[in-house]
Amino acid sequence: MDVKFLTYFLTLAAEKNMTKASEKLFVSQSSLSHFLSRLESEVGTPLFLRGRNELVLTPAGRLYEETAREVIHLRDRLYKNIASLENRGHIRLATSSQWGMKLISDAVLWFKDAFPQVTFEFRHLDLDQLYEMLSRNRLDFALAAIPTVESASGTTRILRKEELFFAVPSAHPYCRENPGVTITRQELTDRFCQATLLLSRKPTANRILADALFAEYRQVPTAVNDVNGIPVTKSMISRGIGCSFIPLSCKDDDKTIHYYSIDPPLYRYNALMQREDLVLNEPERFFCSYVTNYFREPEETDGR
Repeated sequence: MDVKFLTYFLTLAAEKNMTKASEKLFVSQSSLSHFLSRLESEVGTPLFLRGRNELVLTPAGRLYEETAREVIHLRDRLYKNIASLENRGHIRLATSSQWGMKLISDAVLWFKDAFPQVTFEFRHLDLDQLYEMLSRNRLDFALAAIPTVESASGTTRILRKEELFFAVPSAHPYCRENPGVTITRQELTDRFCQATLLLSRKPTANRILADALFAEYRQVPTAVNDVNGIPVTKSMISRGIGCSFIPLSCKDDDKTIHYYSIDPPLYRYNALMQREDLVLNEPERFFCSYVTNYFREPEETDGR
């Protein structure tokens, strides 16, 4: 079932620009413009209003967009049902977190025994890329950390609550003065608002929670450095460059880093997300069940 031209239309509707849509689709602007003219001639009415550098859906265009999504959804559902007759299929996954990479590696090992005919496509993405691909139905599932339960969508499953620790270079004067394992929120924001902070980029859960913590105590950090990735962040902390918030799943026994538990604790939530129109077949239900129960195994709860 060929839905190529429906995809053309939906990309035009999403990008609202002929140039951007042609780049997304890897087709020429002239081909895309010809397609749209032919389509509008076929339906007998304009589907887009042409503004300056912007395409805006008409009422007929919105109806066409809704129907195009339904047709693609039906196609996907049909193909999944056919594939599920022999437990075949293809699952597209992405994660933005270290714990997600570990979980997926473990899941695939278990999964292949039960469904050897199912293949996986795996990506490690920045969080904003992950959200974009999920919203555009280019992923089936995603594993990511979110800042609050309330920020979860209707297709998101909370897997566990994960504590964030405040990580400071062991050679920092504060560690010599305070060799314990706990720091209050008040003291953290007072003592470290002028320190070099190594924070993950927005819109990660760690960054949202860190920004909210300093805002809660009316403090504005003076030296914030955006860092991409926990391994890089920990390396910079161990070299004495700055401090950061590190999740339990990434905390280790590196003696060059002192980890403080924050009082009251600061938590993020590890979550499984799926695209909104996904109709689960048997292999996908098996995958979701495994992921949902992953952190409930007693012997695994402290290691991820």
